[in-house]
Amino acid sequence: MKRILLWSFLAVLLLIPIFMSFGIWSASNQLLYPVWRDNKDFSECNSETEKHWGQSCGNLRSSNEFKFEELKIPSTNGFDLPTWKIGTLENGKGKSKGAIFLVHGGGSDKREMTKHIRFFLKRGLDVFSFDFSCHGEAYCVTPGLSYGYRESKDVLSMYRYLSERYDQIYAFGSSVGASSILISLPEMSKLSAVIAENPMYNFERLILEFPGTANEIPAFFSHLLIKLTQIRGKFETSPSPASSLANTKSIPILFIHSKEDQVVPFQQSQDLANIYNGPSEVWLLEKGEHGAARETNSKEYERRVTRFLDNL
Repeated sequence: MKRILLWSFLAVLLLIPIFMSFGIWSASNQLLYPVWRDNKDFSECNSETEKHWGQSCGNLRSSNEFKFEELKIPSTNGFDLPTWKIGTLENGKGKSKGAIFLVHGGGSDKREMTKHIRFFLKRGLDVFSFDFSCHGEAYCVTPGLSYGYRESKDVLSMYRYLSERYDQIYAFGSSVGASSILISLPEMSKLSAVIAENPMYNFERLILEFPGTANEIPAFFSHLLIKLTQIRGKFETSPSPASSLANTKSIPILFIHSKEDQVVPFQQSQDLANIYNGPSEVWLLEKGEHGAARETNSKEYERRVTRFLDNL
């Protein structure tokens, strides 16, 4: 009987680290390969995705909502970025006053940003919406999301392309897209303004402060998850949005974040604004899920963004 108990005890001790290792590995998989709104195939479009992304799930090829041009813009990551250019002139808004590029979130693609196109066209801006590394129709050299590390290089490549063609350039990003813009900010001196929706402070805080688990998972396992994800995803945690903002001073930034965000706590946007020495504004919504500020109250959303841009 004693021998049975001993072997049972040893088996439990052996199984505990196995289950823990499996859990951490599975969690790193979810971080590296997120899929948002069932966006694996541009031909698929369900009612839930259409609710958030708009007509035909934001697919301009299907909706015929705008006249647009398909571009391939070179990225320093070693491939071309599939891009939709929606011009003011072609869509009855006259000659453009500048350009804005839209950067989607992690696990998403350029269709997510279609809901913003009409607003910026009305402001006289040519709109560029693209897929960054390993998302949508973009090529994938190093598989996995890198939380701005590689994606920021795609952002910078888009900026350089536009800076050769426009005097006024704006950037709009959501989640990892917003974080990628902030990481690239020190090298984008010609930007007229940035709209950053629910960005993270840095990758460490994203994991350590994830709502619902921050007080339930021992810090040791969270740090282990951070390191494992970095190793598997082949990315560093620096530069980060926070470190890059410390080296930028002149570009106006509008931070938008919902207090109900269950992915990135809204305090991270507030803290980013607090460490930024340049002009900034923070709009914290009382309601709204991650990446859905516009859907929460579209009229107020456009009013806030309009006021921000008009005051530049």
